Amino acid sequence: MKRTTTIGRRLIAAAALAVGWGQIAAAAPLADLSGAQTGRIEFTSATPAHRWALIRGNLGPEVTVFGDLLMPSPKVEGKVPAVVFSHGSEGVSSLYFDVWAKALNNAGYAVFVVDSFKPRGEDRVTGTTKQLTWNTMANTTDALYALKLLATHPQIDRSKIFHMGWSRGGQALLDAAWPTYQQHVVPVDVKWAGGVAVYPGCNMRYRVDKHSKLPAPILMLLGEKDDMTLPKPCMELADEYAAAGLPVSYKVYAGATHVFDRLNQPWRKFNEGNFNGCSFDVRMPYGANDPSWGPAHDKYSGKTFTDHKEWSSYLEKCKQTSWITVESNEKAREKAVQDVLTFLGASK
Repeated sequence: MKRTTTIGRRLIAAAALAVGWGQIAAAAPLADLSGAQTGRIEFTSATPAHRWALIRGNLGPEVTVFGDLLMPSPKVEGKVPAVVFSHGSEGVSSLYFDVWAKALNNAGYAVFVVDSFKPRGEDRVTGTTKQLTWNTMANTTDALYALKLLATHPQIDRSKIFHMGWSRGGQALLDAAWPTYQQHVVPVDVKWAGGVAVYPGCNMRYRVDKHSKLPAPILMLLGEKDDMTLPKPCMELADEYAAAGLPVSYKVYAGATHVFDRLNQPWRKFNEGNFNGCSFDVRMPYGANDPSWGPAHDKYSGKTFTDHKEWSSYLEKCKQTSWITVESNEKAREKAVQDVLTFLGASK
C-alpha cells in the first residue's frame, strides 16, 4: 500500500534534505545511531529458522531490513521515550502512521516503524496459505535488533523503549518480551520498558515463563468480536500470568473486530488461514544447552504431546481457513489510543 500521508511526506523530505537522494539509495546498514539519524534507517537483522533456533542462538542468515524513525513533533528537549512497531500480516500500512505514530509523536514519543516483509521479498502474508506458513521469528528478531539499535541513539532514552505489535506482530511481541528470546541478540543492559500487543494471536503459545521472568509489563488490546485472533485465549493467558504475579493485563473493546483501529475500513469478510482449531501451550527450552522442545498440551482436545514428530503431525489438524470480519470502530480506536498512552505513561 502506498503511503501518501503527511507523516510519510515529512519523513521522506527530511531524509532527502539530510543526506541526499543518492546517499539514501546507497546507504550501508547502520550498526548504531550515534549520529542521531532519523527517517529511513537500514540495519542488520537475522531470520532464525524457528523459535527453538532463536532460543539456542542459531540466528540464521543475516538480512538487511529497514524502519522509519519518526521523532516527536513538536520537538521535545532532552531524551525521549521510543516505541518500536511490529506490523501485522498486511505489512506496513497507513494505520501505523496515520493513527498510532501520529498519536505517539504528538505525545512526545519517537516511533520506529519496522518493515519485516519487504526486505524478505513480501508485501503481505494474508490469505489462506502464507498466513499459515510465514516464519514469525522474522518479526520477533527484527524487533529485538531494533531495540538494540535504538538504545544507541543519543536523543532516545534507552531505559524507555517500548514495543507495540499488531496481530502477527502482537504474537511476535509476546515472544520478544522475554529474556529467553532476547538472550542471543540484545545486550544484558538493554531492556524493553513495556509492550502493547494489539489483537495478538494467542492460540499457539510458546511459553518460557517456567524459567524466565517477565521484566516489563504487557498490555493486550482485544476485540470482543475478533474472529481472526480470538480474544478468549489471550484473556486466559493474561489471567494465568497475572495470577503468577507477572505484569500482564488486557482490555476488551465492545463490538470490535479484527483491525478495529484502521481508519475508514468498511465491514468486510476475508478468507484467512489460522490455527484456531487448537489452543496449545508449548513449554519451550531455556537455551543452547537444553535439548528439549516441549512438551505441548492442547486445551481443546485435552491431548498432551511429548514427541516432537507426533506434535508436528497433529499441528496439521489445527490449521483451518475461515471467514473473518474486519471493520473500523471509531469508539474502540479512540479508547485504545488513550489506553495505550496511559499505559506507556504509567510504565515510564
